Amino acid sequence: MRMQIVGISQRRAGTAKNSGKPYDGTTIFCIRKANEVVGQKTEEIFMNHLSLISFPEVSVGDIINVGFDRNGFMEEFDVIERSGKTSQNQQLKVNS
Repeated sequence: MRMQIVGISQRRAGTAKNSGKPYDGTTIFCIRKANEVVGQKTEEIFMNHLSLISFPEVSVGDIINVGFDRNGFMEEFDVIERSGKTSQNQQLKVNS
C-alpha cells in the first residue's frame, strides 16, 4: 500500500503495566488514496522496533510502501521516494 508520511511521533519504549511485556515503537501518520474516500484517507502505522523488520530512516514527506499479512501484521516496509528534507527534527532514525 503506497502512502505519504505527514507526521512522526516520538519513539516510546518501556514495559506495559497490564501485561508486563516490553514495547518499543514509533507511530507514523500517513495519507493515501482510497476508493471510498473523496480526497485522502489517513492511516496510523505503528513501527514495532522489537519486530524482525528492519525499518529504514524516514522523514515527513517520504513516500512509503507498507504491506500487511492477512492478520493485519506488518510484513514489509520500504521507502519508495525520499522527500529531500534533511531537517533533524523531521527525520526518524529507527534502528539506532
